[in-house]
Amino acid sequence: MFMPLSNLTRLRALAAALVMSLTSVIAPVHGADVIGRYGGDFMGGAGARRLALGGAGAALGGDLWSLFWNPSGLAEVQRTEAALMHSERFTGVVDYDVLGFAVPRPDATVEALGALRLGVNGIPFTRLERPNDPLTGGNRVEIDRVVSDGEYAFYVARAGRSVADLPLAGRLDYRWGLAPKLLFKHIGNYRAYGLGLDLGVGKSFVGTVPVEAGIGVRDLLGSILAWEQTGRKEVIPSTLRAGIAARLDLPPLEAVLTPLADVVYRFDLAGGSDAASLHYGAEYLVRDIVALRVGSDDGRLTLGGGLALSAVAIDYGFIGHDDLGDSHRISLTARWGR
Repeated sequence: MFMPLSNLTRLRALAAALVMSLTSVIAPVHGADVIGRYGGDFMGGAGARRLALGGAGAALGGDLWSLFWNPSGLAEVQRTEAALMHSERFTGVVDYDVLGFAVPRPDATVEALGALRLGVNGIPFTRLERPNDPLTGGNRVEIDRVVSDGEYAFYVARAGRSVADLPLAGRLDYRWGLAPKLLFKHIGNYRAYGLGLDLGVGKSFVGTVPVEAGIGVRDLLGSILAWEQTGRKEVIPSTLRAGIAARLDLPPLEAVLTPLADVVYRFDLAGGSDAASLHYGAEYLVRDIVALRVGSDDGRLTLGGGLALSAVAIDYGFIGHDDLGDSHRISLTARWGR
């Protein structure tokens, strides 16, 4: 009989295969400029609140997590914030961890730092006991070595508010945000380094029903990754995220209902039927303390909730996957100062 691998080992091996095939890093293409189709997915957003809302976050502002969705939302941060997040994807095979810090400045701008890591630990590389012989009952598959995959992004961001005088439209006040970033990836002994830039703009519309709108562009003009061992260069294509959110006050219930939606367009899939995806959700917030959330992440149900105290907010998000298992996300945000 062949040596069986555990389900967890099989899932780790599958994750490794996905990582290597999607980022295409092992092929020794020297000096080639290529497009990594899913190479930027590890930067696809952070924070449990927005995950629970179906991955809709372009129009939401006022917290540090805006850095990873639309950096213009940082302009609404009123107090110093520190945040951290841990997420386990696909039944715990993939870890996703985030740290961040934001501080309002005297000139009415906000500066922020952020770091994230997505990793798969304990990836088994297998081989035959006798590699030169065919696979038989006496020549079984064995684990040759165990490696890890890690993808990192380090952000330095700045956000603020500006006013522009536009022909016909008159004076327009808006918020903006810029987030340069350093990138690092490794799979086993293969390492890559890169640079990128995210930016965003946002606008508040005050009326009977207040509305927020925002547009964020991840990897503006493409982010470059260079692999140290092979000399291969990857370009992570841009992704555009446009969103809108409304605030519906419900005074008799001492609650606020916030429906919101994002459209995400991936330029690496331009022209294809799956280039655009829809993300939407709703948040029901009671007394600015307890929140219930539900959403749809391109057709997949998301759920979650949050608890906000005077200085600390705890959020939880959940999304299921038919083939790869469930993903859970917990984030913590602390605020202090004026």
